[in-house]
Amino acid sequence: MYKIQQFSKLTGLSIPTLRYYENLGILKPARSKNNYREFTDSDLNWMMFILRLKQTGMPLENICRYSFLREQGDQTIEERIKLLDKQERLLNKEFLKLQKQLEFLKKKKETYNDMLAKRDNRVN
Repeated sequence: MYKIQQFSKLTGLSIPTLRYYENLGILKPARSKNNYREFTDSDLNWMMFILRLKQTGMPLENICRYSFLREQGDQTIEERIKLLDKQERLLNKEFLKLQKQLEFLKKKKETYNDMLAKRDNRVN
């Protein structure tokens, strides 16, 4: 069991952020007799998954939806896959944009390298 401060350090998230996620229903830690939040390794694994979803650029609204579906059980697997598919399509679209930008930069560098080579040949 982890107290919120320990959980904060393990996840790299601030305590207010963890409370916010709890208010959204993304996190649901157990409570002690004294009403302190008690996080488990399962909570930690779930939070790490959430952080990965965030790294993909998934909007918090979709993460909340995913979390809600997860709570409903295996009958929502198809719907969760759809959310992941949607995010995958967005990432692929962004990836293609980045590839085009990289190609642009490479071509520009080639142009400059050709210019330098011609200049150096003239100097010699």
